[in-house]
Amino acid sequence: QGMCLGEGHAQLVGDFSNGFMQHVLGKPDSWVTVDPMGKKAWNSDSNGCIWKQAGVWQTNPQTSQPALLLPEYFANVDFGTECYLPFAKEYADTMRSVWKSKTQELLIFVELPPLEFSTTPFPEISSSTLPGAINATHWYDGVTLFTRSFKTYFSVNTQNHRPVFGYKKILKMHVSQLGEIKQLGNEKMDKAPTLIGETGIPYDMIESTTSKLIRTSKSITFRDTSSQQLAAMNHTMTCLEKNLLSFTLWNYTSDHSDRDGDIWNGENLSVYSEDHKCGLERTDSYYIYDGLRAARAFVRPYAQYITGTPIVNEFDMAKGKFRLVYKLNGIKYDVPSEIFVPKLWCLKKADMKVSVSDGKYEVEDDDRWFILKYWHSMSSAEHSVEIRMI
Repeated sequence: QGMCLGEGHAQLVGDFSNGFMQHVLGKPDSWVTVDPMGKKAWNSDSNGCIWKQAGVWQTNPQTSQPALLLPEYFANVDFGTECYLPFAKEYADTMRSVWKSKTQELLIFVELPPLEFSTTPFPEISSSTLPGAINATHWYDGVTLFTRSFKTYFSVNTQNHRPVFGYKKILKMHVSQLGEIKQLGNEKMDKAPTLIGETGIPYDMIESTTSKLIRTSKSITFRDTSSQQLAAMNHTMTCLEKNLLSFTLWNYTSDHSDRDGDIWNGENLSVYSEDHKCGLERTDSYYIYDGLRAARAFVRPYAQYITGTPIVNEFDMAKGKFRLVYKLNGIKYDVPSEIFVPKLWCLKKADMKVSVSDGKYEVEDDDRWFILKYWHSMSSAEHSVEIRMI
């Protein structure tokens, strides 16, 4: 149908919503006619649709209607192995040919379609085929993203289209999905590291009033402590932390507004918005957070250096408690572990209650954050640090 529309032919296509029909039944809500009125997507100086030239379809000379000639043309093709991997290798080789650094390795982020939308298996990507590859698969809480509504009591497993009830089961499902992505790096990419290439939440969530549903992102400032945007972002961050995953938070749009959103495709995922600033002075301790939306969910403590192998590195937003647990890995470090604590959570050292399993710690005070440095003793193989925000 896409080929036919590109050549100007009217088509009857499915009209999908973001509700039960799509996410559970996988069916459109209705069927509508899309008519380009003969307008083509191809340049006038081209020969038109490349798939038409390849003989996949033709325009019937008697009826002037499109007719499919090769229905199996795209069948039995392994997209990952036969299409994506050759492209990625050529791209990486081209980038490496102009890479100037002699001391830093060029890293290639590998991003295939998200697992729930992929129709072919994730390919085997060896380190010899694609040196320096990073598993950068994207992940979102798909139901929240598409419905623009976060519910702690109900979701849908986008992989098998089955409903999921209760927050514990929803959390378990999403943690498992991210774990599967991380496992791809280990099993399919020669133990390549994983960095979630894109994740985030929609801020223009639908809210109910006594008379109607409205889509809004108003009043979501850095001070927010109760919105569904805050809950949704905290949920995403928790799922990432439970898998000890690195990630890229999508996104920061410097000129975001409520009217125009991210200024791309109607999306509204920016963690910052000019329309949500409180107008703080530069001398204010919270100035750097002004304009951030639901900041307490993603501006959170985390261990930025760990002198061992991490087991737990997570923050409980509801309790204001950070916990780091790690084990020794046989490497001798001359530096301490370091934990970043933003002053969004505590303005003074006295606002932190710190407990450690052993060893010693000290807290360095910066203008906008604290750095807790921890030196473990060698008396045990496992060590922990807990910080409670008072």
